[in-house]
Amino acid sequence: MAFAVCMRSHGLSSYPDPQVSQSGGHGSIKLAPGTLVRDSPAFNSVSRACHHLLPDGGAAPSAMSPQEQAQDVEYAACMRSHGVPNFPDPDHDGVFTLPSRLDQQAPLFQRATQACMKVQPSSLSINNQPPSGS
Repeated sequence: MAFAVCMRSHGLSSYPDPQVSQSGGHGSIKLAPGTLVRDSPAFNSVSRACHHLLPDGGAAPSAMSPQEQAQDVEYAACMRSHGVPNFPDPDHDGVFTLPSRLDQQAPLFQRATQACMKVQPSSLSINNQPPSGS
């Protein structure tokens, strides 16, 4: 949140708050510039001024190992095999972006989550797609 506040206080008033998600006792924070142009001189200048406020000083996250990627794919397959057919595969960063119509509170989803705990990635990161039209 401090990074977003810094970005706004340095002139990028439309910089959005971070997206925070939690699932299975794990959480993730996603910082995204929204509709701002990331390669503009103004954005780069402000980003440098606020860079120190990023997690780990702004260091890029380490690449996923082949084992982590395999575990993520195994988890997605497990969720689908336990009654959540629309559960997506992870993206290249290991983030699962769930369709807006997928109810994480539904009993079937909860049962699948419990059944797949043994293969749940330790770094589970789930984003929710906004409903279409928003």
